Amino acid sequence: VHQLALALEHIANHRLVHKDVAARNCLISSDLTLKLSLSALCKDTYSKEYYRHRNQLIPLRWMPLEAVAEDDFSCKSDIYAFAVTVWEIFSRGELPFGK
Repeated sequence: VHQLALALEHIANHRLVHKDVAARNCLISSDLTLKLSLSALCKDTYSKEYYRHRNQLIPLRWMPLEAVAEDDFSCKSDIYAFAVTVWEIFSRGELPFGK
C-alpha cells in the first residue's frame, strides 16, 4: 500500500493522471517492489471489470462520480481509486461494490 501511494505521488508530481489505479494494475517484482502498470495491459484479461461508457471502456467501480459523469479526471480521482484499491487488497481481491 505504501509503495502504491508513493507511485501515485510520483505521478501527481509530474502532473499526470493514471485513470486506472487498481490491484490488477499493480505488478510485484521478486524483490517485492511494486510497479504500477498501464491499464491497457489488463483490459482483455479483466474485461468484466470494465464497462462501456461514451464509446470507451472504463473501470467504473474504481471511479469517482465526477470522473464518470463529467470526464473530470485529476490526482483526486486517482486518490479515490487508491482508496478503492486499498479496500480491494484488504478484502483479498473482492470486487468493489460487488453486490
